Amino acid sequence: MTQRKNFQLLLDGKIPEFRPIYYELYKTCGLADSLVNHPKKNGPDAFGVEWVITPEGAITKPGCILFDDIADWKQYVHFPDLSMYDFKAAAETDLAGTDRSDKVINVNFAVGLYQRMVAFMGFENTLCSLIEDPEACDEFFGEMADFNIRCIEKMIDAYKPDVVTYFDDFATSQSLFMSPQVYRKLIKPHQARILHSISAKGVIVAEHLCGKCEEVLDDFVEMGVQIWSSAQVMNDIPFLEKKYKGRLIIEGGWDSFGPAGYPDATTEQILKEADRCLSEYGKEYNYILFPIIVTPDPNDPRISALCEYWRKISGISSPGTR
Repeated sequence: MTQRKNFQLLLDGKIPEFRPIYYELYKTCGLADSLVNHPKKNGPDAFGVEWVITPEGAITKPGCILFDDIADWKQYVHFPDLSMYDFKAAAETDLAGTDRSDKVINVNFAVGLYQRMVAFMGFENTLCSLIEDPEACDEFFGEMADFNIRCIEKMIDAYKPDVVTYFDDFATSQSLFMSPQVYRKLIKPHQARILHSISAKGVIVAEHLCGKCEEVLDDFVEMGVQIWSSAQVMNDIPFLEKKYKGRLIIEGGWDSFGPAGYPDATTEQILKEADRCLSEYGKEYNYILFPIIVTPDPNDPRISALCEYWRKISGISSPGTR
């Protein structure tokens, strides 16, 4: 069975032939996103925010903010002219050689509303603003959502993807950065418009939110999210799999805080973590393994070893362990 057909069984709430692994299920596309959000190399994004690329991922350059008072945002935020960017060329490059009959096309949009405010202002200023000036925050989120919708629609037109993964990391390992009430009042209404714009084009919505965030998963399902990525171990994943079976696919489970999440993790440690994920999260059949292997090399032999091993143990009829 192809990855695509097996994935459809998960979406339909049926028992798949095998449990997918992120690396083999998707053709993940990020080139169009890098034109606007964070770039592939150190330097500014389309809004003028400086980014630093590390083996662990992209971060805004420490100490560099555009402004510190959300009331002043219109003086500093200049929305890019999207006609300047060739999304179709990005799609052609990203998708070159991709077998659409097998791979599920997944396009990333990597800087959501909260993350964009943090990129402009830093964490402290952002969190203070949510409490001290909710009116300006609401205005900012509203206009930024309008821009994000225009950008995502251009990506969808260019790539014709199966999935758009919308990133907005507003949780820590212990809780959300803000109360659920603040999230629901200020961020959710605008986030909902973005996510609805994706599903309105017939594209599956995946929401990337790390950290302990299970208290807002009902909100995600309400907004039409079909995949939660990347679910981390501080959440009660087995319970959530049962609760949302047939409504939400759980993508993640990798203990990025443990030995398998370290940059120098051995193949043995990585395969052991795969065993744990299968044992703890593979019973409800609405699970996609999302390994977090920290490496700058997309051809890292540890990844190929994991994929080969996962193919051996992830079949529904004989799950097995090492």
